[in-house]
Amino acid sequence: MKKEFGLLFWIHILLLIPAYLSPLFIDWKLIVIGIVILQIQYWVIDGCILTHLEMGKDKNETFIWYYLSKRYPNINPKRTKFVIRVIVPVALVMAGFFLQTKFGLEPLIKIF
Repeated sequence: MKKEFGLLFWIHILLLIPAYLSPLFIDWKLIVIGIVILQIQYWVIDGCILTHLEMGKDKNETFIWYYLSKRYPNINPKRTKFVIRVIVPVALVMAGFFLQTKFGLEPLIKIF
């Protein structure tokens, strides 16, 4: 059952914002580890546990797609899922790598 803007929505937001900002404060190697764990979750349970709890187990429906579709009704769920699960993780790792190795940004949370 979908309960918009309930507790699970806010948990998602509290996890997504730091995740998207992670190249600024988390060692890029830890970002890779986090993404691998997230991808394993997607593979094992066919999606995100929070999304399943909030919205059910429709394999094409993602948290971000659901809320974007409220504003943009014609947004494609499969393309959105691809961007969220493939493009965004690659971009986060690349951003972290370049900011930290090429531009000298010191992350607050380091692997060692």
